[in-house]
Amino acid sequence: KSGLCALKRGCVHFDTPSSFYVIDGCAKAFFCTFAGNMRTFQHKVTVNDMGAIVVFGLGAFFCLWHRTNSVMVLLGFLLIIVTLRAVDRAIHSKYVLTDEATLLVMTGRIGRTKQVVLSDVKRVEKRPFAFRLGYYALLEMTDGSVVSVQPDNVDSFLSALEKRIEKKDNKV
Repeated sequence: KSGLCALKRGCVHFDTPSSFYVIDGCAKAFFCTFAGNMRTFQHKVTVNDMGAIVVFGLGAFFCLWHRTNSVMVLLGFLLIIVTLRAVDRAIHSKYVLTDEATLLVMTGRIGRTKQVVLSDVKRVEKRPFAFRLGYYALLEMTDGSVVSVQPDNVDSFLSALEKRIEKKDNKV
């Protein structure tokens, strides 16, 4: 058997053309963690995201340019932090469907990761943004709360999510 199958069985040798050997247990555990059927979807950067980044950046520039008092300087640094968070969220957000029937919503490197159990999802919808500039996925939970995600390819995300939900329902 080749590659990931050998790794899942506990072997440390890949039968690939490059003959990759796992040196230490940490690397083996890392690759075993991601060897399953996980799907990762990147965040779609929208016009609203870019507009917010530009507005916060210009606000920070204005506040630091006109530093007449300490309040403007503090506001400028606060707007720099908000701008960095907006850039981080736009670039590094991703959505991961795991083998354990959960959706991990990672909002950047700075933000927290939200875990959504797929058995708690009651309804999944594709909805348009304001002025029909794009689409996002809205997940309604059994407790009445909603989770909004903006994957780059909404249709592919929804089909993968619905397959995982059906698979989970068939196992129960």
